[in-house]
Amino acid sequence: MEYDRALRMEIMNGYLSDTRERFENINKVYFDNRIPDIMLRISDRLLSRIGYAHSNPLGIVLSYRYMDKYGWEVMDEVLKHEVAHIYAFHFYGERGHRGHNFRSACEMMNVSPTARTNELFVERDKWHYRCRACGQTYSTYRPFSTVQFCDCGEKSDERMLIKITKDQMTIPLQEFRAHIRPKITVYKCTQCGREVRRYKRWSEKHSCAICHPGEYDESCLMQLVK
Repeated sequence: MEYDRALRMEIMNGYLSDTRERFENINKVYFDNRIPDIMLRISDRLLSRIGYAHSNPLGIVLSYRYMDKYGWEVMDEVLKHEVAHIYAFHFYGERGHRGHNFRSACEMMNVSPTARTNELFVERDKWHYRCRACGQTYSTYRPFSTVQFCDCGEKSDERMLIKITKDQMTIPLQEFRAHIRPKITVYKCTQCGREVRRYKRWSEKHSCAICHPGEYDESCLMQLVK
C-alpha cells in the first residue's frame, strides 16, 4: 500500500514538472511572459472535474486521473484552456467562459473555450455499504463519515450500514450477518456522555458539538472508546 502511494506520488511529481515546463512555454509563446508565476498542482482527489483555475492565489489544478488516462494529447488543451482563464482574470478581471478576453485567448491558442469534462470519462471509485437487517446495499462516490442507517425501519444497530467491499454486496444475507462485522469508531463526550459513531477516526481532536456548539473546547473533548 505504501509502495503504491509512493509510486503514485513519483508519477504525480513527474506530471507536475511537465506541467510547469509546459506552462512556462505557453506563457512565453503566447503571452510574452506577462503572466506572473502561478501555483500549479496535480490532484488525485479531483474526480468529477478535469481541471480548474483559481484566482486567490493564481493557480491551476489538473486531475491526476484524467492525466493518467489521456496524457498530454488531451491535457495540453486543458492546460491552455485554464491558462486562458488565468490571463483573462489577471489582466481584465473576467471570470467564466463568456468573457471576450478569455475567448480571444482560447482562439489565439487554438483551444476550445468550453469545458471538456463532459466529453471525457474516468471511472470513479465507489464506496459500498450494506444493511445487516434487510441486506439492502448502497453505493456512493463520497464515503460516509458518520454512521448511517438503512431506511427499512427504525434506527438500530441491526440497521446500521456496514462498509463493505464490492464482492460482499452479493453474498447471501445469512452468511453476511455471520461473517461481516461492522468496523466503526466510537467517540464519547466526557461531560454529557454523547456518543458519535464514525467509519473512520478523526485526524484531529474534537470537542462535543452539543456542549460547545460552533467552538472548540479542550475541557470537553470527545474521547475514543472503541
